[in-house]
Amino acid sequence: MDLSKAIIYGIMLLSSTSMASEIVYSTGFCEPSEMTVTIKNKTPEMQRAWSQVRIDDEIQEQHFDLAGGAQIQIPGDRFLSGKQGFAFKTWDKKSLSITASCAGSLNYPLTDTTSPEVTHYLPSGITTVKLQLMNLFLKAQTVKLRGYGKFGNLLEQKEITIEKYYDTSALKWNFSEEVLRLEIIGEQRLHSLLVFEEKNLEKISPALPKIVSFSPAADKNYFMVSTKGPNPEESFVIALSDLQQVATAREQIQNKQLEKIIVARIELGHGGYNRALSAKDKSPYSWSVYHVDAFADFAHIDCDGSPDLTEERLPQKLSEGGGRICFWRYRIIKELSAEEVAFGKVR
Repeated sequence: MDLSKAIIYGIMLLSSTSMASEIVYSTGFCEPSEMTVTIKNKTPEMQRAWSQVRIDDEIQEQHFDLAGGAQIQIPGDRFLSGKQGFAFKTWDKKSLSITASCAGSLNYPLTDTTSPEVTHYLPSGITTVKLQLMNLFLKAQTVKLRGYGKFGNLLEQKEITIEKYYDTSALKWNFSEEVLRLEIIGEQRLHSLLVFEEKNLEKISPALPKIVSFSPAADKNYFMVSTKGPNPEESFVIALSDLQQVATAREQIQNKQLEKIIVARIELGHGGYNRALSAKDKSPYSWSVYHVDAFADFAHIDCDGSPDLTEERLPQKLSEGGGRICFWRYRIIKELSAEEVAFGKVR
């Protein structure tokens, strides 16, 4: 394959991977030999799902194809080697429903919740819950847990530290009286599963994400970077302090004919401003741009991608890629106010 064809193929591949992909998560709640993952294709077209398991900084993947309307069941030990958290990725959002069960009992849907702060609501009469937390950050993080009673009173609080990426921490929590609300407050991205027993049946309490607030620095200008068009696919935030770069960024917004690729370097951590603005929970990313190298007409294909793909492959992006990004399809589309950065609500 000559270079021009390779570049075209790379553009098509990277565009397809960044258009509407979705990752849903599962905590390591039982042994692989006891787990079954059920995937149902809700569309009439062929669909594919990938299991994703983290081994150190690497992702181990297996793919599973489903004909239109088909359903498959996958034994946990087909893709898991131990009791650990995992994820499934699909290209088309909402095309597949993915659930997991342990020894044929509890069956729960895998969801895409990654917000560091969520709330679980419980029915009356519950005094014992089982909570599992899954770390979606590359380093250890401490998570605060708060249980509230029927009058909004704080019953008890705890702190749990999750050491490694994709690790699961499990807790059985007994309260002195009924608990109606459990708040989870993490430092970085995480995923949670809350189980309670009602009428001798185990049930799931869905995680309701809270939009995490930031305190943006007053000496920086913030810009939203996304795909052009009425429905941006994925969005992230950059912070600029260099006056020439700020002027160039504003020119990109005002002059629709300009098509400049942002070539930049990223580091670990959201930096107090970078979040997935197009996601429903506005979840902070685990990375942020710390230096913009250039606004370029062309860029190397090796640093192409998307915000979500960068999050998914962050260990490789930071090490093998040298932390450089240059998303070909993404442009500066809006200057953000401090309030928009702080609360993720773009006017």
